[in-house]
Amino acid sequence: MKRITGAFIRALIVVLIIILPAYILPETGKTTQELALIIGVIVGAFTMFEYGGKTPGFVDFRFAPPYNRFRIAIIAAQVIALSLVCRATTQSIPEILEFANTAVGYASFPYSPVEMAVAQTALLPLTTTPELMVQLFSVSFVIATGLAIGLSAVLWIFGWPTERSEFNLWVNLPTFSPSSVSQAEKRMKRDASINIILGIGLLYAIPYGFSFVVDIFGTGLFEDYHSLVWVVALWAFLPALLVTRGISITKVSRILGNALKRA
Repeated sequence: MKRITGAFIRALIVVLIIILPAYILPETGKTTQELALIIGVIVGAFTMFEYGGKTPGFVDFRFAPPYNRFRIAIIAAQVIALSLVCRATTQSIPEILEFANTAVGYASFPYSPVEMAVAQTALLPLTTTPELMVQLFSVSFVIATGLAIGLSAVLWIFGWPTERSEFNLWVNLPTFSPSSVSQAEKRMKRDASINIILGIGLLYAIPYGFSFVVDIFGTGLFEDYHSLVWVVALWAFLPALLVTRGISITKVSRILGNALKRA
């Protein structure tokens, strides 16, 4: 019963995260709100079944909190903050605009991925103002990077995952299947490096695909606030997801290596 209750609460949180932008953003149509609710219910149902089952599914570190809680916190903070920034531009909310401009300052450094993303959107025939684009990409980048660094620090400084007596490598990495235990450490280090490199690379590579997306879906994807929020959020969230996964696997591989040496 406790497992089912926890799964239901997680599913409800996921649904709320998905539908909140549709209700925070200004001038959002009823159709968009209904579509967001449908998508939220679908993703929430997946979360319910994933966490409600006794056996592992597709989610990594399902039985090793607070890993997944931080991941949910990252995307939640992103979409809520980005929605509020879009709302502030139309209703002139100085506190939120000041927060956005502060994020712009933190995201402005040489070879910043924010500058790359904004430069690529500037090449598109959009009516969205460049100032808003800079603010959105900066806020998304700062939140995702800050929380990813925070998660990494928590995982490395504290006793995760060995502080949990029930931690099981094969249950918490259901998609990881090395040929033997002796090869697990080497394989995990390789996978961790690939995740970290790919995550950093995606920050710079994804913006080059904006023009292809516009060719397929049109400019509305970057001009409608609702879709724009999700595009900008996922641009920074997916790389943060990969980097934190790589760092987590690196720590687990080190623990596994030490255990094999003592065996």
